[in-house]
Amino acid sequence: MNLSEAEVVVTTQREIENNTHQGDWFRLSNYGDMEEFYNACCSYFFNEDNPTFRYPAWENIHDILINEKWFCPNFFEIRDAVDQLEESEIEYFISWCNYNGHNIATDDPYLLVANYQENHIPYPLFEGDESEISDEAYLYQNMTNSYYDTDRYATEIFGENYD
Repeated sequence: MNLSEAEVVVTTQREIENNTHQGDWFRLSNYGDMEEFYNACCSYFFNEDNPTFRYPAWENIHDILINEKWFCPNFFEIRDAVDQLEESEIEYFISWCNYNGHNIATDDPYLLVANYQENHIPYPLFEGDESEISDEAYLYQNMTNSYYDTDRYATEIFGENYD
């Protein structure tokens, strides 16, 4: 899911009640904030005074950020904050938010992304990290069905100042 490529169909409650459904797809990357997006929607539905917008379809937007009657008012801030993450990390980020009790729709998205990145840094590679696994280790792998190289991680568990 790439929020930079998000699109949403916008229609109004009046059109749904009249069965006209004249809504159209809006590419959200064309707008910088919610006010600009709503102004574009109002311009599209110029014949209605104070329209009630509805969102019957969307793409590249997680369900916690939109439903048919509601669109997250912080969407554009969330989109800009999540741009700091890799596209493959976005689903993990949203799962991490849910697991830790954060509501991405209401909490500060920049702070959430910073906390996520702080807790999920990539594993650093050390010089000489390309160590070969001995053939003897593969013999034990059949018995345990896994192999864990404890020598590789020993420097991280016990630093120089370990008491």
